[in-house]
Amino acid sequence: GNSYYIAIYKNNFGLSHAQTIIEYIFYALIYYYLFKSKYIKKLVLFSVILIIIFFIINALLLQPYNKTFPTYVIFSTEALYVIFAVLLYKQMLLYPIQIDITRQSVFWFNTAILFFSTTMFLNLALMNYRSQHNLHSPIAMFFWYSIDIVFSVLLGITILMDKKGIATTNV
Repeated sequence: GNSYYIAIYKNNFGLSHAQTIIEYIFYALIYYYLFKSKYIKKLVLFSVILIIIFFIINALLLQPYNKTFPTYVIFSTEALYVIFAVLLYKQMLLYPIQIDITRQSVFWFNTAILFFSTTMFLNLALMNYRSQHNLHSPIAMFFWYSIDIVFSVLLGITILMDKKGIATTNV
C-alpha cells in the first residue's frame, strides 16, 4: 500500500489523487440516494462524470499524480460538497418529518460533510499560500488533524443516531 508507493515515488501524491476521486464518487453517490429530486440526482451524476474527466486531466497534465498534491480537484470537490449539503438542508426544510432535526442521522451526516468541506477548503488555501511564500509552521497540520477529528466525531454521531432507530424518512 502506502509504503510501497512511497518507496517507488518517494511521496504519496498518487495515493492522494486516488483517494480524492474515490472519496468524491463515494460521497456523491450517497447524496444521489439522499436527494428526492430527479433533476438534482441527474446533476449529481453529471458532476461525477465531470469530476472524473477533470481528475484525469489534472493527474496527467496540471498536477501530475506522482509529483503534486491534487489541490485543483480537491477544491472543486469541496465546493460541490458544499452545494450538495445546502441542497440537502433545503430538501430537509421542504419535506419536514416529525422527528427533531438534530435527532436525524441525515442531518448529522450533512453537517459533517459541510463542516469538513468548508474548513478543509480554507485550510488547503492557507497551506498553498504558506508554501508559496515559504511560511512554515505546524499550525496548518494541527488544523488539518483537528478538522479530521471533528469530522469523525460528527460521523460517529450520525451512526449513533441511526443505530438508535431514529433514521429519517424525509430523504
